[in-house]
Amino acid sequence: MQELRKCDQCGLAQTRTQVVPGTGSDHARIMFTAEAPGKQEDRIGVGFSGSAGKIFDEILAHLGLTRDAIWLNNAVRCRPTDTGSKNRAPHPLEIAACRPWLEHDLRHVQPEIMVTLGRTAFLSVTGEADFAQFRGKFYPSTVPIFPLAHPAYLIYRKTAVDGYRNDLEQLRQLLLARNIPLGPPLPSRFMV
Repeated sequence: MQELRKCDQCGLAQTRTQVVPGTGSDHARIMFTAEAPGKQEDRIGVGFSGSAGKIFDEILAHLGLTRDAIWLNNAVRCRPTDTGSKNRAPHPLEIAACRPWLEHDLRHVQPEIMVTLGRTAFLSVTGEADFAQFRGKFYPSTVPIFPLAHPAYLIYRKTAVDGYRNDLEQLRQLLLARNIPLGPPLPSRFMV
C-alpha cells in the first residue's frame, strides 16, 4: 500500500503524521468503516487506537468477533484537523478524494456486509444524509450496509447504551442468519 502512504489527493496530506490504512483479515466477511482517524490513530497509524478503540473492541467482543476476523477502515484515511489538536469531520472534497481507497478495500476484501460507524461514515459510503432513519437495520446496497452509531457516542451519551445494545443484537442476529461464524458474546462495561 505504498501508493496510499504517499497519497496527496487532498489537503489532509499536508497536516497528517501518517496515513491510516485498513487492517484486518483480507478474507473478512464483515467490513467496519468509520469516519476518519483521530489524533491517536494519526500518531500510531492504526484505526481505533484511542478511547473509542477500547469501546470498539468491546463492541466486537459483544458480537463475538475480534479484529483479526474483520476488516477495519475509515472513509477518510488521514486525520481531519484545522488546529492540530482538535479533530473535525472530513469535508466532502476530502471524502471524495479518499473514495478510491474505500473502493479498493471493497474490491480487495469483498465483504458480505459493511458496518458503518457513525453518521459521517454512513453519509460517506451511501450519500444518504438521514442516518437516524437507517441506524440499526440493513441499508440496501451492492454490499448490504448496517449503520451503527460511532463507538465514541457511548462515551458522551451513557443513556444510549440500551439502544446501542439493541442495534448490536440486531446485527448479531443478521450475521448468524448469514452463517458468519461468531464466538459467544462477551460482556463489556459499556454493554452491561
